[in-house]
Amino acid sequence: MAYDNKGAGDSRGNRPNNNRGSNGHGNGGYHGKGGDSRGRGNSDKGGFRGSKGQGGYKKRDGERKFDRDDNRGGYKGGKPQGGYKGRGDRDDRGEGRKFDRDNRGPKRDFKRDDNRGGYKKHDGERKFDRDGGRGGYKGGRDFDRKPRGDRRDGDRDFKKGGYKKDFSRDERKFEQGERKFDRDGRKFDRDDRGPKRERSFDGDRRDDRRFDKRDGGKFEGRGDRRFDDRPKKRFDDDKRGFAPRRDDDRLDAQVDDDAPRSEYREHRRKGEGYRGTGGGYRKPKGQVHVTPARQAACAIGRVVRERNAYVAEVTPAVLVKFQGISPEDAAFATKIARGVTATVGTLDEFINRNMKTPNDIDEVVRDAMRVSAYELLFLDKPAYVVVDQGVELVCSVAPKAGGLANAVLRRMSESAKTFPFGNPNLSLQVLARSQAFPMWLAKRLMNEMTLPKATAFMHACNTDAPVFIAVNSVKGDFEQIEEAFDQAGSLLEPSEDVQGCYRVKEARSLRSADVRALFEAGELLVSDEGAQTVAQLAMPAEEPASFLEIGSGRGTKTILLQSAAHRAFGHCVPMTSVDDHEFKGKILGERCAAYGIDTVEPLTADARTLSQKLPEASFDAVLLDAPCSGVGTLRRHPEIRWRLKPEDITSMASINLDLLIEAAKMVKPGGVITYATCTVFPEENEQVVERFLKTKFGEQFEIEEQVQTTLTTNGPDAHYAARLRRRA
Repeated sequence: MAYDNKGAGDSRGNRPNNNRGSNGHGNGGYHGKGGDSRGRGNSDKGGFRGSKGQGGYKKRDGERKFDRDDNRGGYKGGKPQGGYKGRGDRDDRGEGRKFDRDNRGPKRDFKRDDNRGGYKKHDGERKFDRDGGRGGYKGGRDFDRKPRGDRRDGDRDFKKGGYKKDFSRDERKFEQGERKFDRDGRKFDRDDRGPKRERSFDGDRRDDRRFDKRDGGKFEGRGDRRFDDRPKKRFDDDKRGFAPRRDDDRLDAQVDDDAPRSEYREHRRKGEGYRGTGGGYRKPKGQVHVTPARQAACAIGRVVRERNAYVAEVTPAVLVKFQGISPEDAAFATKIARGVTATVGTLDEFINRNMKTPNDIDEVVRDAMRVSAYELLFLDKPAYVVVDQGVELVCSVAPKAGGLANAVLRRMSESAKTFPFGNPNLSLQVLARSQAFPMWLAKRLMNEMTLPKATAFMHACNTDAPVFIAVNSVKGDFEQIEEAFDQAGSLLEPSEDVQGCYRVKEARSLRSADVRALFEAGELLVSDEGAQTVAQLAMPAEEPASFLEIGSGRGTKTILLQSAAHRAFGHCVPMTSVDDHEFKGKILGERCAAYGIDTVEPLTADARTLSQKLPEASFDAVLLDAPCSGVGTLRRHPEIRWRLKPEDITSMASINLDLLIEAAKMVKPGGVITYATCTVFPEENEQVVERFLKTKFGEQFEIEEQVQTTLTTNGPDAHYAARLRRRA
């Protein structure tokens, strides 16, 4: 039975068709076994409505051959048993149903002049309705059976086929309505619109609209917002354009005591945010909203890295550049800068964990990301605050790295939840990571202190150092000092072992005007209790006629020694202070003058060849403040732990032995020499003294007293001192 549309004929399929039947002359015929090039079929397999042409595509004996004059013929061959109907149009016998034009729905006018039809989709069926040309595709469902909302009627490109993406406004009309005619009354042609006019929208056109399949093709924004006929507001510069993804009100709700309020007040941004999960960070040009504290901390870290400097020396100079910074922000910046320097190795490992190519990151970007990493791992700041401020901080130093920072910081915020990535009680490596210590240093501390003491030591190194002050007995009046601190709201806790040493319970009282006046007058100085313990031990019970200090530095121990002498003997003693840097000698002289000490003579010399500068056996008392690894002062000098190398300890021990031998030559018979360090390793402490006593010259000395302080959370730093007396 043939696929019949119009006309009549016999069962052999030879009857003519004057419109769209199986006659090949009109539109091409469908032939199963044979037929001529004119498309006249001789089979009962049915006809197929094809393209306009002269000939057909015939299939003989499994072979496909072209018999066309202009390459635009119909399709012949293929289906036995009935015509080609598309999906779901065959009955159980394989015969085609009669095509009914009335079932196709209303005809759509494409407004074409060439009478070419289109390929329409109706009720899930694909049907050909062409008069002899190639038509366009009209929406409905795509080949994956899903609705298509971005293809619209009439969007056909007439050149080679395809679809123009045309978000016409017939479904979401604005107040001004759809433009159908131009000013001259002519019909509006979309292809003759002229240059694109400027929109009043100031932001990015990509505004997260999505096509809602369930709303019949209406567009909607985030949440339940719909485009309606109400007039739309313009985005002004002084109003928020896109709301941030996170709720800004929460930033003001979670304020901790150790972070300044401005950290949460100044975070807000205008017109930017995190655009979904994959949109990246979009920051308007010229807008950076990062707190001054984080900017200052990043700047301090950069200077420390570039100059290989010390945090305590760099911080005041950097903070001066941030004019108008509040005391709270300055304190928070100092805390972050010191913390980042102390944990830099662990922070870099953590950052590298969350990057595919960590070596490609710029140093200035890494400086900024270290600040955020420190807040995540060791300050327990809220992740959304850290990510927000971290991206802003990176953009302030490298604007093009904002997208990288956004991605890495989000990974870091998730990874921080499992830090230190193991159980510290079962793994030394995890323990070292949790305390931000190099693995070799943690292992050595454990071997020399036992695991519990080493763990307590590392934990104490990561805490804030307590503030100890020393009263200068030359000028200070203790009753006046105690009253000033009492008015500043802090009590002074006296030391049990050192006279004139007090612990300040409230460090902020040092900013009081009355207390600062005491420091400027030379009545007070800040010094750790361990250092005061060493100075007290070095000053002998009998008054020395001459005193030699080796390694005076900036004069802190010099002032402590003279204060102890004035307390013991009622006056200062003659002293020669040696250092290998001339500028330190100048600083020493200025500080001694400020503290009322005029019996000190600075000397610039190499302590290893001191006998070439000074006569031997010419001093009653000698203090050798030996250079060392400084492990006992890690919380005050945070840069030490990651700069120190294992071989440095052995090297320091050898140097100190040479210094002790040379300094001992300056001691008179019957005099004393004090060897002092600020480390915890016996190789630099007791073992150096033992090696000295075994030398030929060292046999003249014997140990008179030793002291060693232990670094604890609220206690002094770790210091070691041994006083040796030369036999008369």
